[in-house]
Amino acid sequence: MKFPHAPALASCASPSRRNARLLAALAIAGLCGLAQAQTAPKPAPAAAPAPAAKPAPAKPAPAKPAAAEAGGKTLSMGSTGAAAADGASAPRRGIMTRDELRACLADEASIRTRLQDLETRRPPLEAEKAEIGTEQQGFRDERTALDQAQKQATEMLNAKFKAFAAKVETSNARVAAFNESGKGGTAAERERAALNKERADLEAERIALEAERNDIVAKLKARVDAFNERAAVTDKRVAEWNIRNAKYNDDRAGVEAERKDWMATCSNRRYREEDEIAIKAGK
Repeated sequence: MKFPHAPALASCASPSRRNARLLAALAIAGLCGLAQAQTAPKPAPAAAPAPAAKPAPAKPAPAKPAAAEAGGKTLSMGSTGAAAADGASAPRRGIMTRDELRACLADEASIRTRLQDLETRRPPLEAEKAEIGTEQQGFRDERTALDQAQKQATEMLNAKFKAFAAKVETSNARVAAFNESGKGGTAAERERAALNKERADLEAERIALEAERNDIVAKLKARVDAFNERAAVTDKRVAEWNIRNAKYNDDRAGVEAERKDWMATCSNRRYREEDEIAIKAGK
Protein backbone atom coordinates (compact mmCIF):
# COMPACT_ATOMS: atom_id res chain seq x y z
CA MET A 1 0.00 0.00 0.00
CA LYS A 2 1.29 3.41 -0.90
CA PHE A 3 1.93 6.02 1.75
CA PRO A 4 3.23 9.18 0.05
CA HIS A 5 5.40 11.69 1.84
CA ALA A 6 5.23 15.42 1.25
CA PRO A 7 8.44 17.27 0.22
CA ALA A 8 10.12 19.11 3.07
CA LEU A 9 9.15 22.69 3.86
CA ALA A 10 11.83 25.23 3.44
CA SER A 11 13.74 26.03 6.60
CA CYS A 12 14.28 29.63 7.62
CA ALA A 13 17.08 31.45 9.36
CA SER A 14 16.64 34.93 10.77
CA PRO A 15 19.14 37.60 9.70
CA SER A 16 21.80 38.32 12.26
CA ARG A 17 21.15 42.06 12.65
CA ARG A 18 18.78 44.82 11.91
CA ASN A 19 19.97 47.69 9.84
CA ALA A 20 19.27 50.94 11.56
CA ARG A 21 18.36 53.68 9.13
CA LEU A 22 18.13 54.36 5.42
CA LEU A 23 17.99 58.06 4.51
CA ALA A 24 17.85 58.40 8.29
CA ALA A 25 14.64 56.33 8.25
CA LEU A 26 15.12 53.13 6.20
CA ALA A 27 14.92 49.73 7.93
CA ILE A 28 15.71 46.25 6.73
CA ALA A 29 13.04 43.84 7.94
CA GLY A 30 14.17 40.69 9.77
CA LEU A 31 13.60 38.26 6.91
CA CYS A 32 13.83 34.57 6.39
CA GLY A 33 16.60 32.69 4.57
CA LEU A 34 16.07 30.25 1.68
CA ALA A 35 13.66 27.46 1.62
CA GLN A 36 13.20 23.95 3.18
CA ALA A 37 7.21 20.64 3.98
CA GLN A 38 6.54 15.29 2.77
CA THR A 39 4.54 13.51 5.20
CA ALA A 40 6.08 11.44 7.98
CA PRO A 41 6.47 14.12 6.84
CA LYS A 42 7.30 17.62 7.79
CA PRO A 43 6.67 18.19 5.70
CA ALA A 44 9.12 19.40 10.28
CA PRO A 45 8.83 23.16 10.14
CA ALA A 46 11.96 24.93 11.20
CA ALA A 47 11.98 27.39 14.06
CA ALA A 48 10.18 30.64 13.26
CA PRO A 49 12.44 33.52 12.19
CA ALA A 50 13.15 36.40 14.51
CA PRO A 51 10.50 39.15 14.47
CA ALA A 52 10.92 41.46 11.52
CA ALA A 53 12.06 45.02 12.07
CA LYS A 54 9.29 47.58 11.78
CA PRO A 55 9.18 49.48 8.47
CA ALA A 56 10.86 52.84 8.45
CA PRO A 57 8.64 55.90 8.89
CA ALA A 58 7.37 57.35 5.63
CA LYS A 59 9.23 60.62 6.09
CA PRO A 60 13.03 60.75 6.65
CA ALA A 61 14.21 61.95 10.02
CA PRO A 62 15.85 65.37 10.06
CA ALA A 63 19.13 65.27 8.16
CA LYS A 64 22.40 66.31 9.75
CA PRO A 65 23.09 69.95 9.18
CA ALA A 66 26.35 70.66 7.40
CA ALA A 67 28.48 73.72 7.13
CA ALA A 68 27.07 76.41 4.84
CA GLU A 69 28.74 76.54 1.45
CA ALA A 70 28.54 78.66 -1.62
CA GLY A 71 25.21 78.14 -3.34
CA GLY A 72 23.10 77.85 -0.16
CA LYS A 73 22.61 75.68 2.87
CA THR A 74 23.68 72.03 2.60
CA LEU A 75 22.30 69.00 4.39
CA SER A 76 23.58 65.46 4.69
CA MET A 77 21.91 62.13 4.12
CA GLY A 78 22.15 59.71 7.01
CA SER A 79 24.42 56.68 7.17
CA THR A 80 23.17 53.15 7.78
CA GLY A 81 24.36 49.57 7.46
CA ALA A 82 27.62 48.19 8.84
CA ALA A 83 29.22 51.59 9.26
CA ALA A 84 26.38 52.83 11.44
CA ALA A 85 26.33 49.61 13.42
CA ASP A 86 30.03 49.91 14.11
CA GLY A 87 29.68 53.51 15.18
CA ALA A 88 31.77 54.67 12.22
CA SER A 89 30.87 57.21 9.56
CA ALA A 90 30.99 56.65 5.83
CA PRO A 91 33.50 58.84 4.00
CA ARG A 92 32.12 62.19 2.89
CA ARG A 93 32.05 62.94 -0.79
CA GLY A 94 31.19 65.91 -2.95
CA ILE A 95 27.81 67.63 -2.89
CA MET A 96 25.21 65.81 -4.99
CA THR A 97 23.68 67.35 -8.05
CA ARG A 98 19.92 67.75 -8.14
CA ASP A 99 19.58 64.74 -10.43
CA GLU A 100 21.69 62.60 -8.08
CA LEU A 101 19.60 63.72 -5.12
CA ARG A 102 16.40 63.02 -7.04
CA ALA A 103 17.62 59.48 -7.82
CA CYS A 104 18.66 58.82 -4.21
CA LEU A 105 15.33 60.02 -2.83
CA ALA A 106 13.38 57.95 -5.36
CA ASP A 107 15.45 54.84 -4.63
CA GLU A 108 15.04 55.34 -0.89
CA ALA A 109 11.26 55.54 -1.23
CA SER A 110 11.15 52.47 -3.49
CA ILE A 111 13.32 50.38 -1.18
CA ARG A 112 11.31 51.37 1.89
CA THR A 113 8.02 50.52 0.16
CA ARG A 114 9.26 47.09 -0.89
CA LEU A 115 10.61 46.39 2.58
CA GLN A 116 7.17 47.11 3.99
CA ASP A 117 5.66 44.78 1.37
CA LEU A 118 8.12 42.03 2.30
CA GLU A 119 7.26 42.42 5.98
CA THR A 120 3.57 42.03 5.09
CA ARG A 121 4.17 38.90 2.98
CA ARG A 122 6.20 36.97 5.56
CA PRO A 123 3.57 36.31 8.29
CA PRO A 124 1.07 34.55 5.95
CA LEU A 125 3.86 32.28 4.70
CA GLU A 126 4.80 31.38 8.26
CA ALA A 127 1.14 30.82 9.24
CA GLU A 128 0.62 28.49 6.26
CA LYS A 129 3.84 26.66 7.06
CA ALA A 130 2.50 25.97 10.57
CA GLU A 131 -0.80 24.69 9.12
CA ILE A 132 1.03 22.36 6.75
CA GLY A 133 3.14 21.09 9.62
CA THR A 134 -0.04 20.28 11.56
CA GLU A 135 -1.45 18.44 8.53
CA GLN A 136 1.73 16.43 8.16
CA GLN A 137 1.71 15.45 11.83
CA GLY A 138 -1.84 14.24 11.31
CA PHE A 139 -0.70 12.16 8.34
CA ARG A 140 2.06 10.56 10.40
CA ASP A 141 -0.43 9.67 13.15
CA GLU A 142 -2.94 8.34 10.63
CA ARG A 143 -0.32 6.26 8.86
CA THR A 144 0.65 4.67 12.17
CA ALA A 145 -3.02 3.83 12.79
CA LEU A 146 -3.36 2.35 9.29
CA ASP A 147 -0.27 0.21 9.74
CA GLN A 148 -1.62 -1.05 13.06
CA ALA A 149 -5.09 -1.78 11.60
CA GLN A 150 -3.54 -3.70 8.71
CA LYS A 151 -1.34 -5.71 11.06
CA GLN A 152 -4.26 -6.61 13.34
CA ALA A 153 -6.50 -7.59 10.41
CA THR A 154 -3.76 -9.78 8.93
CA GLU A 155 -3.10 -11.55 12.22
CA MET A 156 -6.83 -12.12 12.85
CA LEU A 157 -7.51 -13.50 9.34
CA ASN A 158 -4.43 -15.72 9.45
CA ALA A 159 -5.59 -17.21 12.75
CA LYS A 160 -9.09 -17.88 11.39
CA PHE A 161 -7.83 -19.48 8.19
CA LYS A 162 -5.32 -21.57 10.13
CA ALA A 163 -8.09 -22.89 12.39
CA PHE A 164 -10.28 -23.56 9.35
CA ALA A 165 -7.48 -25.50 7.66
CA ALA A 166 -7.15 -27.70 10.76
CA LYS A 167 -10.90 -28.47 10.62
CA VAL A 168 -10.65 -29.39 6.94
CA GLU A 169 -7.69 -31.67 7.61
CA THR A 170 -9.57 -33.46 10.44
CA SER A 171 -12.69 -33.84 8.29
CA ASN A 172 -10.68 -35.23 5.37
CA ALA A 173 -9.08 -37.79 7.69
CA ARG A 174 -12.52 -38.96 8.92
CA VAL A 175 -13.82 -39.25 5.34
CA ALA A 176 -10.77 -41.27 4.30
CA ALA A 177 -11.16 -43.58 7.30
CA PHE A 178 -14.86 -44.10 6.54
CA ASN A 179 -14.16 -44.87 2.89
CA GLU A 180 -11.46 -47.39 3.87
CA SER A 181 -13.67 -49.09 6.46
CA GLY A 182 -16.06 -50.52 3.89
CA LYS A 183 -18.93 -50.10 6.40
CA GLY A 184 -22.46 -50.71 5.25
CA GLY A 185 -25.96 -50.74 6.64
CA THR A 186 -28.04 -48.13 8.41
CA ALA A 187 -25.30 -47.00 10.84
CA ALA A 188 -22.90 -46.48 7.95
CA GLU A 189 -25.47 -44.39 6.10
CA ARG A 190 -26.00 -42.20 9.15
CA GLU A 191 -22.22 -41.68 9.45
CA ARG A 192 -21.99 -40.90 5.74
CA ALA A 193 -24.78 -38.30 6.08
CA ALA A 194 -22.97 -36.73 9.07
CA LEU A 195 -19.70 -36.53 7.13
CA ASN A 196 -21.46 -34.97 4.15
CA LYS A 197 -23.11 -32.36 6.40
CA GLU A 198 -19.75 -31.61 8.00
CA ARG A 199 -18.23 -31.01 4.55
CA ALA A 200 -21.16 -28.77 3.59
CA ASP A 201 -20.71 -26.79 6.83
CA LEU A 202 -16.98 -26.42 6.12
CA GLU A 203 -17.71 -25.14 2.62
CA ALA A 204 -20.11 -22.56 4.04
CA GLU A 205 -17.47 -21.52 6.58
CA ARG A 206 -14.88 -21.19 3.80
CA ILE A 207 -17.19 -18.91 1.81
CA ALA A 208 -17.89 -16.79 4.92
CA LEU A 209 -14.17 -16.50 5.72
CA GLU A 210 -13.33 -15.39 2.20
CA ALA A 211 -16.16 -12.84 2.27
CA GLU A 212 -14.86 -11.51 5.60
CA ARG A 213 -11.33 -11.29 4.22
CA ASN A 214 -12.49 -9.47 1.07
CA ASP A 215 -14.54 -7.03 3.14
CA ILE A 216 -11.61 -6.23 5.46
CA VAL A 217 -9.20 -5.81 2.55
CA ALA A 218 -11.67 -3.53 0.70
CA LYS A 219 -12.17 -1.33 3.78
CA LEU A 220 -8.45 -1.05 4.42
CA LYS A 221 -7.85 -0.19 0.77
CA ALA A 222 -10.52 2.52 0.93
CA ARG A 223 -8.82 4.05 3.98
CA VAL A 224 -5.40 3.95 2.31
CA ASP A 225 -6.77 5.44 -0.93
CA ALA A 226 -8.42 8.28 1.00
CA PHE A 227 -5.18 8.83 2.93
CA ASN A 228 -3.13 8.99 -0.28
CA GLU A 229 -5.61 11.35 -1.93
CA ARG A 230 -5.48 13.81 0.96
CA ALA A 231 -1.70 13.46 1.21
CA ALA A 232 -1.43 14.34 -2.50
CA VAL A 233 -3.35 17.57 -1.84
CA THR A 234 -0.90 18.45 0.92
CA ASP A 235 2.05 17.53 -1.33
CA LYS A 236 0.76 20.04 -3.88
CA ARG A 237 0.26 22.66 -1.20
CA VAL A 238 3.82 22.14 0.02
CA ALA A 239 5.22 22.48 -3.50
CA GLU A 240 3.29 25.72 -4.05
CA TRP A 241 4.43 27.05 -0.67
CA ASN A 242 8.05 26.36 -1.52
CA ILE A 243 7.69 28.24 -4.82
CA ARG A 244 6.16 31.27 -3.08
CA ASN A 245 8.75 31.14 -0.32
CA ALA A 246 11.59 31.00 -2.86
CA LYS A 247 10.06 34.00 -4.68
CA TYR A 248 9.87 35.87 -1.39
CA ASN A 249 13.53 35.15 -0.62
CA ASP A 250 14.59 36.18 -4.12
CA ASP A 251 12.70 39.46 -3.72
CA ARG A 252 14.27 40.00 -0.32
CA ALA A 253 17.75 39.40 -1.74
CA GLY A 254 17.04 41.86 -4.55
CA VAL A 255 15.96 44.60 -2.13
CA GLU A 256 19.00 43.94 0.05
CA ALA A 257 21.28 44.29 -2.98
CA GLU A 258 19.62 47.59 -3.87
CA ARG A 259 19.94 48.77 -0.26
CA LYS A 260 23.66 48.09 -0.32
CA ASP A 261 23.95 49.91 -3.62
CA TRP A 262 22.06 52.85 -2.13
CA MET A 263 24.46 52.85 0.79
CA ALA A 264 27.42 53.01 -1.55
CA THR A 265 25.87 55.70 -3.74
CA CYS A 266 23.83 57.90 -1.41
CA SER A 267 24.81 57.28 2.21
CA ASN A 268 26.32 60.25 4.04
CA ARG A 269 26.20 62.40 0.88
CA ARG A 270 25.70 66.15 1.13
CA TYR A 271 23.11 67.99 -0.92
CA ARG A 272 21.72 71.51 -1.24
CA GLU A 273 18.55 72.21 0.66
CA GLU A 274 17.22 74.24 -2.24
CA ASP A 275 17.52 71.14 -4.48
CA GLU A 276 15.47 69.08 -2.05
CA ILE A 277 12.80 71.79 -1.90
CA ALA A 278 12.72 71.96 -5.69
CA ILE A 279 12.41 68.18 -6.05
CA LYS A 280 9.54 68.08 -3.59
CA ALA A 281 7.88 70.85 -5.58
CA GLY A 282 8.10 68.67 -8.68
CA LYS A 283 10.94 70.55 -10.36
